Amino acid sequence: MFYLCSIGSNLDPAHHVSLAVGELLARFGHLRLSSVIQTKPVGMRSRHDFLNCLFIVESELSPPQLKAEFVSMELAHGRDRSNPHCKVTDRPLDIDILASGPVADFAGSPVDAYLRELLAECHGGGQVQDPKVALRLHSSKVFAEQRFGQAPVDLWQPEGEQGTVIAHPDANPRHVATRHH
Repeated sequence: MFYLCSIGSNLDPAHHVSLAVGELLARFGHLRLSSVIQTKPVGMRSRHDFLNCLFIVESELSPPQLKAEFVSMELAHGRDRSNPHCKVTDRPLDIDILASGPVADFAGSPVDAYLRELLAECHGGGQVQDPKVALRLHSSKVFAEQRFGQAPVDLWQPEGEQGTVIAHPDANPRHVATRHH
């Protein structure tokens, strides 16, 4: 099953989004990732801007199992899900499943307005107007000088090669691979 998911963070967002992407890549081996954009908070009062992006992942997990993994990641990053207002408070990490299906084509999927341009960009159309942010891929298992966030990219980690990411400039979206240091 393929899943269209979002990542958001407004507390030390560059750090948490970079780590989350590295952790997801280490777990699933392949992600199709949109640009990373800086947005104002939507539906909440905060003085902290968000970093947001979309990703597509293939997984054998059911939607509840996958969401449970995402919640575990959020908790590990310091999100307080016991707060009854956690949906409208600042957060280090928020990962949501937006759609799922047997193929990775989510071009017509309903997403929040601030994510529509990212979705169009992932499927080869549209321009993103929000400021894009370049981040360095890293986590406890992956560190690379490779940056992401300025354009859609496919990230691959070949099985048995922790941390490998390779660039294929002719591919659309761009394919990137990194090696552990």
